[in-house]
Order: sequence, then structure tokens, then C-alpha cells
Amino acid sequence: MFILPFLSGIMSLLSPFLGMMLVMYFCAKVLGPALVSPQRAMLLFFVMPITVLLIDGQRGNTPMIACDAIFGVGLVAYVFLLTLRRNQVLSEALLAGILVIIAYAMARMYIFGGAMSAAYEEGMSLMQGQMPKFIDEAYMLQSASLWRMIMPALWGVGQIFALVLGYYIFHRTIHIPLVPGDIKFTVFFNLLILASLPLYLFETTKLVFVNTLILLCTVPLIQGFFLAWSFMSRLVSNNIIKSIIMVFVLIYAFIPLTLIGFADSWMSTNKTRGGITA
Repeated sequence: MFILPFLSGIMSLLSPFLGMMLVMYFCAKVLGPALVSPQRAMLLFFVMPITVLLIDGQRGNTPMIACDAIFGVGLVAYVFLLTLRRNQVLSEALLAGILVIIAYAMARMYIFGGAMSAAYEEGMSLMQGQMPKFIDEAYMLQSASLWRMIMPALWGVGQIFALVLGYYIFHRTIHIPLVPGDIKFTVFFNLLILASLPLYLFETTKLVFVNTLILLCTVPLIQGFFLAWSFMSRLVSNNIIKSIIMVFVLIYAFIPLTLIGFADSWMSTNKTRGGITA
């Protein structure tokens, strides 16, 4: 079992998304010892990312790749375990991990902004070179600035959803059913969303506002999704049909889902949040 954290570190260098799910599986497999000593459980995870950063940290995108593994995956899992050890509430541990991803995604925008822009330009050039007849130049010019603006948030959103998938794997591995109605986050998180709104008033902070708001809104979106899933379970019993419906709802109605989750958090202040492990 000791090979799993090491492999998780290697996978996180190749794909932080897959690395997140693998490390959450590892945390579930060794949950007892991991809660006793999270730092010992996660130690081998950091070996390869830190080694890569020290040996090849001056070339190309290597620093960003290594930091994505260290802070965007390893630190998230470590904080998840620390929070779970402290209060033994799985939903709060999930929220703590999401907050780490949000914080790192915003720091990543400033630290690796140049590397991200270069990767974006390279990707656009590659797309234009391979599919020139299928790309509307006018549309590309109009959308380029938007995609460039929200690019930092997109990475963070992807990692948050990887953590949610890992959270599902975690539940399955420890044999505690994931009850969608138990995914309720503290109302105080909504205050962070409200606190970010004044950033829109200043021209110099509009970029920060857009990315911060997108990242923060993933939390009520997740809560709204699971609330809708609970409601859908009353109408549809087949999980396959229910999953197909919810995928379309998530794609085409993500704003209403976010508002539903935001409102449900305010109205759930007196309810006990689920996912308690003890």
C-alpha cells in the first residue's frame, strides 16, 4: 500500500485531475493510519514532485507542473485528512480541500501567468494549424479574450470536480454510502462569495473578481447539484437515466443549480450536515 502515494505523486505530475482521484483512493485505503498521522501517510506523495522541482525546476513549464502536483493535489489531500481528523465530518473536509484548490488556483494565476499564456497561445496555434477550415476567425477573436480571462479559474474548477469524484471514490472505498442530501456546506462560505463582489468595482481587480467568483460558485453549484439529485431520486429510480438527466441539467442549467445551492446553504444553517464518520 505504500506504493500508492508514490504513484499518486507521479500521476499528479502527468495529470493533476487523475492524480487527485488516485490520492483520494489511497487516503480511503489507509484511513485509520492517515487520520493518526496525515503527514506520514502523505510523505511519499511529495517525493517525486519535489525531486522534479529541485532537479529540473528552471526549465519550461516544469515549476508549474511540479507545483500543481504539490499544492493542487498533495496539499489538498493533506488538508482533507487534517480536517477530517479534527471534526470527523466528511462534507467539511471536502470544503477544506476545495478552499485549498481555490487559493492555489488564484496564486497560480499570478505566479505562472506567463507560462499559462504561452500554453494558451501554443494550443490556439496548434488548433488553427490542424483545423483551419473549421475555425471561424471572427469568432476566435471575440472569444480569445474571454477564454484567456477565465483560464486560471478553469484549471481550478477542473481540480474541484476531480476532488468531488475522488470524494465519491473515498466514500465507496470506506463503505459509507454517499447520501446526496448530506452534501451541505457551511453558510459562512456564502459570505466569501458576497465579500468578493466589491472587486468588480475596480478596473484593476476585475480579472481577480471574475476568476474568484467562478471558483467560489463551484461550491453552491455542487450543493445545488446534489440537492437536485435527491429530488430527482424521488421521481426516477434508475441511476443510469437519472445520471443522463443530471448531466444535461448540469450543462444547461448550472446557473439555477448554483442559485439553488446558494439558497439552500442559507436555509440549512440549523440542519446537521451529514457525512459524519464517527
